Amino acid sequence: MRWYAEVHAAVQRVLPTLRATQAANLALLVSAILARRSLCLTALARSYPSPAVRRVARPKHALLHRLKRLWRFTANARLDALALQAAFVPHTVAALGTPRLLGLAIDWTMFDAVLPSGVRARYQVLRIAIPRRGRAIPVVQLAYDRDALPADKGQTQLEEDALLAVLRALPRGVRPVVLADRGFARAPFLAWLRRHGAAFVVRVTRGTSLTEPDGSRWKLGQRDPARGHLSWHPAVRYGLHHGRPRDVAVNLAQCWRLPRHQARDPRRHPPAEPWYLATDLASADQAAAWYRQRGWIEQSFKDSKSRFGLAKARIACPQRLSRLLAAFTLALAWLALLALPEGHHLPPRWHACAAAWGRPSTTTLALALLDARRDHTCPYR
Repeated sequence: MRWYAEVHAAVQRVLPTLRATQAANLALLVSAILARRSLCLTALARSYPSPAVRRVARPKHALLHRLKRLWRFTANARLDALALQAAFVPHTVAALGTPRLLGLAIDWTMFDAVLPSGVRARYQVLRIAIPRRGRAIPVVQLAYDRDALPADKGQTQLEEDALLAVLRALPRGVRPVVLADRGFARAPFLAWLRRHGAAFVVRVTRGTSLTEPDGSRWKLGQRDPARGHLSWHPAVRYGLHHGRPRDVAVNLAQCWRLPRHQARDPRRHPPAEPWYLATDLASADQAAAWYRQRGWIEQSFKDSKSRFGLAKARIACPQRLSRLLAAFTLALAWLALLALPEGHHLPPRWHACAAAWGRPSTTTLALALLDARRDHTCPYR
């Protein structure tokens, strides 16, 4: 099976305590995703190898047995999807050159999957990803039933548990910069990030109350900068609790301008309102530059749904779907590391060839490399 040997070697290197059968099945699943570029279980099972010697020349249920092998792996309760993905985090960061500051975009995506029984399963998937060159390399993906979240944990606790697993797995000397949208603009979440040593840039909602160091209070939207400009408000207390300012101090950046390369494009227009960014970084320019990378996770969601058919994963159990997504995370990270210059896997003169396509995304470039070359160095060395 193509890529199986390298994927299996990487799994054994990163997860030496994994059972031999579990490592083999994980490597098979990752290789099948790379080959089929789909999350449909039947399509993936077709890529699984058949026995070299058959007791029956033409068995009637050959595909069924391969599908049952895949199904048993996703049903294995001893496999912790979060721990499995967190084990690969330091290796992914090392392949990127172990940067001093590392962006971590966090967001949810939702989709409906129609099961074979005709029932519609409503899923939401939490993804934590590293923004790179217009896309985001996923490091954690976990699925939950929108209508039946775990009884012992709320959505906030699920987000913090997943993020904490990634923060603990980062190599020493790497400081994370958490990038999040307005759905995460909660004062307790910002305080939680600060307690765990993570920098952050979180977009907050218009109308949020802020308190200046001198005690004066105002709401976002009352002091907007002029179009094309930034404004900076350091050390303001974020939000209110029972009518009193919360004890959460942040720096507030208001950005109402496009980056230079977009400002020169006549098709681009400034947003209808400025970005309101709560951060602990040192300037408004830094906060705006980091937050622009958060949008790349949206493009990665589109790739997952359009190129790999995320909604075609017809699984009724969110825990089983999370194990499938764990293999999907490894496959997407493998693709991204192949296509990034930091990985040193691109062939000579790749830039001149890629320029003929316009500006291909890292996903497009990586898939083209997989089709064009049969030998690839493992990104997880």
